[in-house]
Amino acid sequence: MGATTDGHIDLGSLLRPGARGAEAPGCAVCESARITRIALELEDGSHVEFTNCLDCDHRVWMRGDEVLSVERVLDSARRRTG
Repeated sequence: MGATTDGHIDLGSLLRPGARGAEAPGCAVCESARITRIALELEDGSHVEFTNCLDCDHRVWMRGDEVLSVERVLDSARRRTG
């Protein structure tokens, strides 16, 4: 995956098998290539990645190499008031 001419990162396609390239890692549990991976910027400005395996249903939130709990992600995603 690389940057496009307009500076955006090409995240591949859910509709085109293999569009993400061979360098994209598979599931950490069963090594399946049938995964959905979504990168997000949360309300607090942190960047996280959610991965879900379509074969074994393993789900994980990551920030870099750090595995995050769902509670921590929700706390970071919560809009602050006041």
